[in-house]
Amino acid sequence: MNVFIPNKEELEEAIYEAVQQVLREEMPEIIRKATRRKWLTTEEVMEMLQCSRRHIQYLRDSNQLSYSQKGRTIRYNIDDIEAFLNEGKVE
Repeated sequence: MNVFIPNKEELEEAIYEAVQQVLREEMPEIIRKATRRKWLTTEEVMEMLQCSRRHIQYLRDSNQLSYSQKGRTIRYNIDDIEAFLNEGKVE
């Protein structure tokens, strides 16, 4: 069994490269999630899903799209909208 014990410079380089990789791959998504609004209006969901107000109503009525309602105001959680979009994702 071979064991590699890096010196200080090699260890620092390995850590630096790992951090750079995380920054390149993960930071854009982290920033996007941190700066977005949590709740969307019907108009914003219509734009995001590229569909009509009636189709949004159908998705709500058929329990395909969750929402929150207070009085006449309806809001949609952005995480739920993204999950809905990802359900139909084809790899």
